[in-house]
Amino acid sequence: MIIYHFTSSEFALKALRDRRLKIARINELNDPFEFCAADFSDADTRIKLEAFKNQTNERYGVICFCENYHDPVLWSHYADGHRGVALVFEIPEDKAIAINYQPERFKLDVDAARKRCSFEESDLNQLISTKFSSWGYEREIRMMCHLSDHFCQIDAKGKKVYFESLSLESYGVDALKLVGLIRGARCDLKPADIASELLAVDTLPVQDTRLDSSSFQIIAGETYPVNGVRSFSACCFRV
Repeated sequence: MIIYHFTSSEFALKALRDRRLKIARINELNDPFEFCAADFSDADTRIKLEAFKNQTNERYGVICFCENYHDPVLWSHYADGHRGVALVFEIPEDKAIAINYQPERFKLDVDAARKRCSFEESDLNQLISTKFSSWGYEREIRMMCHLSDHFCQIDAKGKKVYFESLSLESYGVDALKLVGLIRGARCDLKPADIASELLAVDTLPVQDTRLDSSSFQIIAGETYPVNGVRSFSACCFRV
């Protein structure tokens, strides 16, 4: 499945250099209703769900993508006002979680959860994949990550940061396969900047975007290859 991850030019270059993508923690996502799509007007349910969310936050993270790159609002919100890029990934279908956009909160089978004394994987999947319908323009795809399986680094504030590895090789074992990069309409990132963060054995397909002349859409031009110039010894991880 081909999906798109919007980011600033700075973070795109870091992803290329370190061959990894930061995993977002559930408690840090930008929607305050994240993981709160269930109706929890009942106080007991609210307490249990909050505890379940905190437990889940310690075990899981997500990486957020979009189904396409054509919506200009996505570039404005997530790619530094069209100055950033969209990283193009191919991921296995079974790793892709499509968001279900709903106008109302759903009813969770709290009685069943009470009998089990906990919420379980099916509850987690529904909670992580349901958002308010106003977010529907994003057409979001998520990839869940078990934090214990991923590289962890401590940032300057002493906080744990987790990463998902990515590969540019079609034969690589990583779930995230980087297959392209699309420059925003205002992006000043040059091919040489991209090449400087790729290994000498890498070739990355790149496209430039422009405003469509007949619709409110962003479209991409012809693909051109950018060949890497960096040696293996230059690799350096920084948060």
